[in-house]
Amino acid sequence: MNRLFIIGIGRSGSTLLSKTLGSHPDCLDNPEIPLFSFFYKALRNNRFNSERNHLVVRFINAMKRRHPGHPWQIQPEEIAQIPSELDYFSYMNQLSTLFTSDATSEKNTQGRKWIIDKNPVNTLHVHQFLKEYPQTKAIFLVRDPRANVASRIQSVNSVHGRNNHWILNAIRWKRYNRRFYHLKRDYSSQIYLLRYEQFVTHPQQTINELCAFLGLSPMKIEEVATLNSNGHNEANTRLNKKYVDLNQPINSRAIEQWREVLTHRQQETIESICRYEMHNLGYVSETHSSAYIPLTFQIIAFWYELKEKIVFSLPLSLKLKRLE
Repeated sequence: MNRLFIIGIGRSGSTLLSKTLGSHPDCLDNPEIPLFSFFYKALRNNRFNSERNHLVVRFINAMKRRHPGHPWQIQPEEIAQIPSELDYFSYMNQLSTLFTSDATSEKNTQGRKWIIDKNPVNTLHVHQFLKEYPQTKAIFLVRDPRANVASRIQSVNSVHGRNNHWILNAIRWKRYNRRFYHLKRDYSSQIYLLRYEQFVTHPQQTINELCAFLGLSPMKIEEVATLNSNGHNEANTRLNKKYVDLNQPINSRAIEQWREVLTHRQQETIESICRYEMHNLGYVSETHSSAYIPLTFQIIAFWYELKEKIVFSLPLSLKLKRLE
């Protein structure tokens, strides 16, 4: 099996996309856990092979304590059955099927072509994965920054229990999405740019193009399973509230909802921050003034990214202690 990364900043439709592709008989939709990226630095060169399974068990137990609502019932003896001599990529694929088969209620994992790895943080590291494993691919999902920020404003709470200031969210949208240009330049055959608006407006056409990109047989949009039949249904209450719309058929209602949420000042500021990336990604700015952005927000946005990169590169022992 190969690995498909769905990347881009959160609240851009990645859960809807992974659910949709996960309905294809040749795809496996993993829960949103940083499994591949968490161990990448420490284990990709086959270090700690003798204790690899033990380290993974520690990680899973820590994740269960942090996310008690998730249906992860993986047992240590299941992990122990994975051959320790496997290379990192093959090992992680086998481990991912345990998560997937458990989360999807005995879904058959044999003979699949793609494991779907959906985690926004992978956007910061995916260039390393694409370079080291050329068989992998990535879908870079982007959404109108006004709609993305409005979605965060509307959200009662994020998965982490907080909502950042809307200006900070606009800056983070800008910083995340400008990474696409470098990825497309260096890994053009491995990356696919998908606009959320294209997906929800023309779902069948989009699915056809994605299936061609991934070498999959065509799939009818009517075959897409609902969220409740695809394994993410019993997550905790906050997650259910966040993903409630995914039980509905794919629709384009959310495209223009930002107009009912944002004030004119907010729209003007978001467009000022994101104007260059908006233009390059096919979004039209409706205002033309330049807004003053306090340096504080720029520093905080930079720190968020820097923190993720630092955590990514920490020794595995420290990363596990942070979780535990």
